[in-house]
Amino acid sequence: MEKRIGTFFFKHNYTAESDARLVELITTGNQKAFEELIHRYQRAVINFAFRFIGSREDAKDIAQETFIRFFQAANRYEPSAQFKTYLFRITTNLCIDFKEKKKPEYMDELPETYSSSTPFKELHQKEISETISKAVHSLPENQRVALLLHHFEGMKYAEIAGVMNTSVSAVESLLVRAKKTLREKLKLFQ
Repeated sequence: MEKRIGTFFFKHNYTAESDARLVELITTGNQKAFEELIHRYQRAVINFAFRFIGSREDAKDIAQETFIRFFQAANRYEPSAQFKTYLFRITTNLCIDFKEKKKPEYMDELPETYSSSTPFKELHQKEISETISKAVHSLPENQRVALLLHHFEGMKYAEIAGVMNTSVSAVESLLVRAKKTLREKLKLFQ
């Protein structure tokens, strides 16, 4: 959106706007505001979906659907919670729906890459990554969601509680149980 002041045109700086303001602009049909929200959150949504379901292509589809669903419901969004919490609630629900419709698929490796200098080290690291990925995917759904949001998305317990529509103490409990289960499953590597 350009503003004219005298004979000069100034472009609106959407990067300086808060999420709530961008949502407000989106409800008036502002395409640039929607593009800015996608720019801010697309990578995080794709990464979360990838870690949850294990397929990069499916994660991209889920991210696209997340933004479509948000756009369709933008008029009903109430900023009582952070926009990020609202967006990840949509993403989480789409991931759960996806997993219920499809057999589990495990990632070949974790998204983080490790540098190794020998083929043996690379093979060993790949085995460890596959084992960790399978262990995370074997967690009960609610524990997996809490773990991924906390450790990979950096969300605080209150934000996770908002995404999962539960209490902070329930999130704490889910994370404790998830970590305990992972420790048991990964004893071999300790």
